[in-house]
Amino acid sequence: MFKVISKLFSKTPSTPLVPSMSPEEQAAFEKGREISRAQTAEIEHFIGWRYEQIRTGYLAVIQKQFDSARQQEEYSPMLVARADYSEFLGQVKKAQDQLKAEIYQHFYEWTDLNKELGVEDLIEKWLDQTLTDKFTALSLNGLKVLTDNADILKTTDDNWRRKFPELAAVQPLD
Repeated sequence: MFKVISKLFSKTPSTPLVPSMSPEEQAAFEKGREISRAQTAEIEHFIGWRYEQIRTGYLAVIQKQFDSARQQEEYSPMLVARADYSEFLGQVKKAQDQLKAEIYQHFYEWTDLNKELGVEDLIEKWLDQTLTDKFTALSLNGLKVLTDNADILKTTDDNWRRKFPELAAVQPLD
């Protein structure tokens, strides 16, 4: 039985899987591959550089907001922190869209080439996935900052509720 299976997989197909290319077509194919690799490498480098700036700034801001939530007295510190995180998520989405636009502005000269090569849809999908991965990680990093602050926010909120029972009554956590 193994011999039969082995023979089935060892036979070469009668028709080639990839049409044969002339040397000129092969050279053009390789040149396109080279251009694509160079393009994605430059875009990835740019994304890494800009994303790190965005990530660092956004995480510093959300930490400051959580610190500020503990200092104010009008609202529940826990509710303020939740609202701040929700706003953070909205800003992360905007930053993702803005970075994508920035990439297209920075690499505008490749737009026509990508159309000519017929790869603009592939580049678009790759870029969307790359940015989604990065900014999902940023959203999760923001959530980690929130959870890292959870104990102190909870303690501060408990103290606030004891100090301002009237306000606490109209600002339930549920």
